[in-house]
Formats: sequence, structure tokens, C-alpha cells
Amino acid sequence: MKDEFYIGYIPKAPRKVARFVVSFVVVLFIIAGAVSFFLSTSLNFINNGTYEYDELTEVKGVINMEPVPYIRILADDESKIGKNIMLIDLGKFGARPTIELMQEKIGDSISEFEVTIRGTLIYQDGMTLLELTEQEKALQDYQKLTNVTSYKAASTVMKNKVLKGEIVDPKCYFGSMKPGQSKPHRSCAVLCISGGIPPVFVVQTPEKTAEYYILKGVNGNDINEEVLDYVADATSIEGMVTKLNEWNIFYIDPHKIKRLD
Repeated sequence: MKDEFYIGYIPKAPRKVARFVVSFVVVLFIIAGAVSFFLSTSLNFINNGTYEYDELTEVKGVINMEPVPYIRILADDESKIGKNIMLIDLGKFGARPTIELMQEKIGDSISEFEVTIRGTLIYQDGMTLLELTEQEKALQDYQKLTNVTSYKAASTVMKNKVLKGEIVDPKCYFGSMKPGQSKPHRSCAVLCISGGIPPVFVVQTPEKTAEYYILKGVNGNDINEEVLDYVADATSIEGMVTKLNEWNIFYIDPHKIKRLD
């Protein structure tokens, strides 16, 4: 019996050749679907954060340097509800040097002034950052405070906790990069944290939501360099937690961070 042979210019392929091609395509689709399902369920989700690229927003409030640089703003209505916005610098750097330059311009402690600054907003899950895109030129206006108490942020009593999660840099995680977590983002996150951007511990809850904890040393000191070896790894950390409005502050001993298998 002669083997069937298909010539390209013939309008219809021989039955055996057609049957083989159809079977091959069906199997290929099944394999592609299985691989897609595996990847979508085994990899970390891509967050839905927003980075308002090329758009500057003005905010008015009071800047504080501890536990990390942030500006506290108040609602325009009579409720005076406050919000803390973490400040970061342009590129992969923390905001402390830029805020110190603003303070030199003011000539006094910046925390005693109501300032207007502008920058690029980054936000996700109710957490907000402001990149000082113009650096010290981000300072638009300032005036001496007459009522300091209205800008005071309330903190809660400290509690001991053991948490499991991942150390990330908040700038990329909350919107500058997608994805901004896990091992593919390790090198970038290490650069951001080593540049002074505060490390944040992301904890996934049983309800498939996330909680965010700014990492500080047990004495409130910065521990950016100490946590670099654990960035993007699944880890377990024990420490004392307090809440500063919407931000959790996690005071830890970085030498006791444990990697999870």
C-alpha cells in the first residue's frame, strides 16, 4: 500500500494527513491550556497598583521624618480625617536627603510647618506614596503651624506578632512595577531598599487580601541594609507591631528573620 503524499497546491489534503494535523492541533491546544492554567495558579498575582506617570499632584500637610518620611494630610471637610502618605525620592532613593534640603530652605524644623508639596502619586489597597519627582523643588509653599494637634497621628498599643510574608520595596510594589514582588523583582527591590526606600513586609491574609508592615529595628532604627538578603523570599518574622493610622509599623530584630521552605 502506498503512503499518502500531500502536495501543497492540491486544495484538499489526503484523509490520513488531515486527520493527523487535526489531532496534533487539538493536543497542542490542550497542552497550551494546561500550561496557562498552571502558570496562572502557581505564580504570584500581578498587583493592581497605580503609578500616575507624568502627572504631578499637590498635597498640603505636615511632614514627619519618623518612623519613615511621610506627610500627613487632612480631609477638606469638617471631619478632619487624616491620611499618612509615605514620601520617596525620584528614582530608587529614599526621601530623607531631599526633605533635609527643604528644611534648609525653610530654616527650621519642617515638622513645625504646614507645607504644600507636589509629586507623583503611587497607590494600592488604600496605601499611598508620593514620589518627590522634582526633589527639593517639590516644595511649593510653607507656613508656620498654629494648631499642631490637628495633625497628630494616633498610634496603637504595641502587640507581639509572628507573621509570614515577603519583604518588598513599596515604590515598585504599589505601582511603579508590575509585578513588583517575588524573585523576578529581587534585584530591583534590593536597589530601592539599599537606596533608602523603607522596606515593607507584605502579608497575605486567609481572605486573599494583603496587610502591609513598614519594617524598623527594635529601637526604631532603619534596617534597610540588614534585610537585603531576605528580599523577595518567603520569610517568617517575629516582632512588635503598632499601627500609625493606615500603616502598620513592625519593629523587629533582622538577625532573627527566618526563611520558609
